[in-house]
Amino acid sequence: MSFQKKEYPCAVCKSSERKKLYQIKGFDIVKCLSCSFVYVNPRVSNEDLPKLYSENYFNNSQYGYLEYEATAHLRKKNFERWFKDISPFLTVEKGNVLDIGCASGYFLETLRTKGWDVQGIELDTAMIEVLNKKNIPVYTNTFNTFQTDKKYHLITLFDVLEHLPDTDKTFEKLASMLHPEGIIALITPDISSLQHSIFRKRWFQFKPQEHIHYFSPKTLQKSIESHQLKIIHIQKSGQYADMNFILNRLQQYGFSTLHKGFATATKLVGLHNACFYSDTGSMLAILKGK
Repeated sequence: MSFQKKEYPCAVCKSSERKKLYQIKGFDIVKCLSCSFVYVNPRVSNEDLPKLYSENYFNNSQYGYLEYEATAHLRKKNFERWFKDISPFLTVEKGNVLDIGCASGYFLETLRTKGWDVQGIELDTAMIEVLNKKNIPVYTNTFNTFQTDKKYHLITLFDVLEHLPDTDKTFEKLASMLHPEGIIALITPDISSLQHSIFRKRWFQFKPQEHIHYFSPKTLQKSIESHQLKIIHIQKSGQYADMNFILNRLQQYGFSTLHKGFATATKLVGLHNACFYSDTGSMLAILKGK
């Protein structure tokens, strides 16, 4: 599938002054000279972006996820862990929740068992079929076109914010949909993380077709400050992994020497079924209305 590329100004401060940091898969990762926001430019056009997510996004070797459902056991543990991290900031035991980019609905299933009124937004046709079978209400177009009269006690964007093209419209709409006592919980790659400083160009979060924006706590704060939102908490965030998952990712991202070393160690020590939570260079941010 081919996509048209276009140039766009910085999503945070609208400046067009930038310097190139890296070139990855034919895309430039740049840094705004005005506010230090890191983004892809030129990038897949706003008109073509939805095409990335409409079909086979969760089973794709070129972009998106490789066999998303094959690691369902790990993803369910992620969502349980993330809800545990979010829970101290909730003001209700159950309420309305909207999960933007909900995939096959594992997080919404977790909350539904706790009595929450759940709703998701998802573009991938295969995932929409799964959600329908689970009787999870799902909106099947982009967040920009979503309309509702509900006010949500919890809105989640797990590994979604970095995909959305217009941060001003996104945060304006999120603020308008939030219950006065509600919170927004988002997880997104942190460009100021130790992982980026170590791996630089080879940081696995650099997926320039779909990951078009790279926030830090500082640029996230700048993005929301004019939209009646405030950050009340930020912490490091990660994911559960087992050795098979790690070996797959090392191979996928070209770390052949590490892959061989880990594969040998795994066989010697017998860690095939070991599962652990590790920092992936992402941040969990909790937002409330001002």
